[in-house]
Parts: sequence; C-alpha cells; structure tokens
Amino acid sequence: MSNYAYAATRVRARRSRLLGSESYAQLLNMEFSEIARYIQDLEYRREIDKYGATLRGADLLEAALLDNRSTEIGEVIGFCTGDLRMGVAAYAERYNVRAIKVLLRGIFDEVNSEELLKQVSPMSDNQLDLYTQIAASENIEGAVEQLEGTKYYELLQEALENRKSDSLQPLEDALDKAYYQDLVSSLPSSGAADRIYRGFVQIQIDVANLKTVMRLRHRGLGGHGELLISGGNIDETLLTATTNVSDIVPILEGTAYQEVLQPIFENFEDNGLNKAIQALENHVSITSRRYSYLYPLSILPILDYLLRKEKEVRNLRTIVRGKDLKLSNERIKEIMVV
Repeated sequence: MSNYAYAATRVRARRSRLLGSESYAQLLNMEFSEIARYIQDLEYRREIDKYGATLRGADLLEAALLDNRSTEIGEVIGFCTGDLRMGVAAYAERYNVRAIKVLLRGIFDEVNSEELLKQVSPMSDNQLDLYTQIAASENIEGAVEQLEGTKYYELLQEALENRKSDSLQPLEDALDKAYYQDLVSSLPSSGAADRIYRGFVQIQIDVANLKTVMRLRHRGLGGHGELLISGGNIDETLLTATTNVSDIVPILEGTAYQEVLQPIFENFEDNGLNKAIQALENHVSITSRRYSYLYPLSILPILDYLLRKEKEVRNLRTIVRGKDLKLSNERIKEIMVV
C-alpha cells in the first residue's frame, strides 16, 4: 500500500532546507574558501567529511555534492511504499542512465578510471561495482560488455553495431529512449493525479526531443528521427522534417513551449543553444512545482523534490567549478538553472 501522505510530509520537510534563488546570488559574490564553508554548513557536511581525507578543493566539494544527491534519492525511495515506491524508483532510474552516459563519455575521452569515478555517485553497492568495472574498461566496446545482464546491454550493442561513426550519440540516445519507454510503460492511469503525472512525463519527453532536434539543427544536421523518443505531445515526424532551428517555431504554435522558446529563437545566434536548453529545463522545473501543489497526495510532490534537489546540486557544482576555473559571475549564471 502506498504511503502518499507520509512521503509528502517527509519531502516537504526536506524541501524547506533547499537553497532559494537569492542564496545563489550570495554564493556568486563569495570567494572559493567562503563557498566551501557555506556548503559545509548546509546538508553536505557528512559527505565532505567522508571525502576530506582523499580529496581537496573543487574535487572534494563536487564529490560530496554528488554523493549527497545519491544518498538523498535512496532515502526518498526507502521511505516510500507500494506503487509509490515503484513509481519513484522508475523515475529515479534517470540518474543511473546519466551515470552510464558519463562513464561512456569519460572512456571515449580517455579519462583515467580514478578521475572518472569521481564524476558519478552510485546509489547502491551493486551500482558501485558496476560503475567501477565500466570505468576500468579500455574502450567503449569493453564498457558495453560490462553491462551484460542489464536491460541496457542489448540496445547498446545494437547501437554500437549500427552507428556510422565513432560518435557516442547513438549510444546516449539509445539509453535515453530506453529510459523513457520503460517509464511510460510503467505509468499508472487511474485517477486525476495519475493523468497529471503522465502529462508531466510527456513534457519531459517533449523537452528531451526538442533539445535533441535543436542540437542537431544547430550543427547543420537534418533528419535523425530515430533519435527521438515516442510518447510525448509534440509529433516526432514534424520535428524530424525540420532542417534548421527556425523550422521548429511553427510546430510549437499554441503550446507552452512557444512562449518559452520563441523569444530565444527570434535571435538564436546571439542567444545561443545553451539559453534555449536552459529555458526548457526551467519550464520543467516550474511545471513540476505547480503540479506538486495541485496534487499534494500523489507522486508529484516527491518528484518535484527530487528535481529541486537535483537543481541545487547542479547549481552548487556549477558555482564551485566555475569559481575554481576563475570564470566570471556572468558566465557561471549562464550555465546555472535557477
């Protein structure tokens, strides 16, 4: 039996401890040492102490932030029960998929295994063993072999066999498609809250497809409908038929995405791809927040919290690494999602 009320109460308490947008403005005006102390005084002290003996500086803070996020996801799944727990776990599989993509990208870029493992944070001992084996692989083919026995092995093997260059994009797209197909197939549909949840997942599929098409068209590539994920609200065939970024605009007419993207598309060369992607991610965040208030006794407040936690960790990592690299505050703000 699902414990919606209990789980919602637990995540509300955790949500109250997350940083507000004004805190990021304060952090941007701090020196690196001040930022480190600030983060230590938040919810990350345990993880900073855990890695303090082996890591320093930005590496320490990033590892602590990632580890805290994984621990938090595991704890949230742990205090959910019944169908709610299954739903949250299915949604949280996105973090495992993302970690596999990071590992594959690191192997492709010839990052050594020790450095590569700092970029991912497993949610279980089994994941730790798997990530360690993948990171130790000498090439992409060997990394895929380490996934034998998982649901991603065969689709990655097929992507390897069918890709026309040494690009990792077919493998990354195959992972994304598998994740969303599994998620859609597991969606409940009995009540109003379930229908809203399904709609929220469809928004995420739309956003994933829009980001894929924008990246392709920005690079001057047409077609590639096989990279798009089915199950969203935007017709994939219409997106596939576009040849440049401006062709996307009429497809979005009458949708919420038109309001989000049209101001950026009007001057795309100056605004750039990153601003368009950031605007879409902000749209997902705002929608998640609104849905969680509409249906407080459903899976939606739990997913909203996970997204907010993910955003906090991402923004803190961006600030930490940006300050470490001596980037300007303006450049760091461009990368953040607030």
